[in-house]
Amino acid sequence: MKYSDVAGQRISKMSLGTVQFGLHYGIANDVGKPEEAQSHDMIRTALELGITSIDTARAYGDSEDIIGRYFKKSGAELPFVSTKVAIEDDVDPKDYEKTIIESVETSLEKLGVRKVNNIMLHDSQWLFEHGDKLSRYFGDLIKRGYCDMVGVSMYSGEDIDKMLEYDVFSSTQVPLSIFDQRLINSGHIKKLHDRGFTVFIRSVFLQGLFFLDPAKITDPILVEHALPRILKLRALCEKEGLTVAEMAIAFLRDMPEITSLVLGADNPDQIRSNIHYFDAHPLSEETVHVLKNTFADVNIPEIMKVLSRPK
Repeated sequence: MKYSDVAGQRISKMSLGTVQFGLHYGIANDVGKPEEAQSHDMIRTALELGITSIDTARAYGDSEDIIGRYFKKSGAELPFVSTKVAIEDDVDPKDYEKTIIESVETSLEKLGVRKVNNIMLHDSQWLFEHGDKLSRYFGDLIKRGYCDMVGVSMYSGEDIDKMLEYDVFSSTQVPLSIFDQRLINSGHIKKLHDRGFTVFIRSVFLQGLFFLDPAKITDPILVEHALPRILKLRALCEKEGLTVAEMAIAFLRDMPEITSLVLGADNPDQIRSNIHYFDAHPLSEETVHVLKNTFADVNIPEIMKVLSRPK
């Protein structure tokens, strides 16, 4: 496992994503939410194999509770932890500060700690109407000793530009993959790097889309926008001598702008496999060029209409 050095912290290039601990998540997930004992086995496996970063959120069902109970029971040292604060639509803006503090204090209680490393606003939309207030409130979380850094979970280049208006933020989580290169093409990943941001990447496998059996893809949107790309990706992987997972990870792993890739799993064996994928050989400049050109125009908004459907 490779690591990124962030303010004296060694953050593994793979972060353990834990949305699956609390929710039924992912288009390729046909087993549902794991039992708590299995989630604990996944945490144990990740730590034993060198993972030093865990990603969670208040919105991930009981994920924080499950993580907290594992560390309380095991006595293991908590790694670098990122969690997120969600603000509901019906919250009055005058109550934002109270809502944020209560959410964070609940997260800390569930995790069984007094402080985490990183706290992010879960939805960047709130910055556009209340950025001045929210940036101040999130800055106060650092002053209160609740975290070392604060950031925002983002979706688009427009979101990133808005976040960069506020100096208090220094971390972010964004979607990026072989199919979804929008933030690379727009220069926003480089912009984050130039500003010294800690950058976590989610949706590396597009919620498992990469692993669907092409013969079983029947949704009209996926047939039009995803199936031809999946077939092309598999052909390129075969030519390169890599699995789809190895190719997807290698494409992002060695980018200097990226701190860590957030990968979830349904069982301990998937954790082991995910970690093994990080040992794949670096891609040649030619292969990277081919990937960037072949998948530069994937219609991600259309694909997301399918991936975002409720289970």
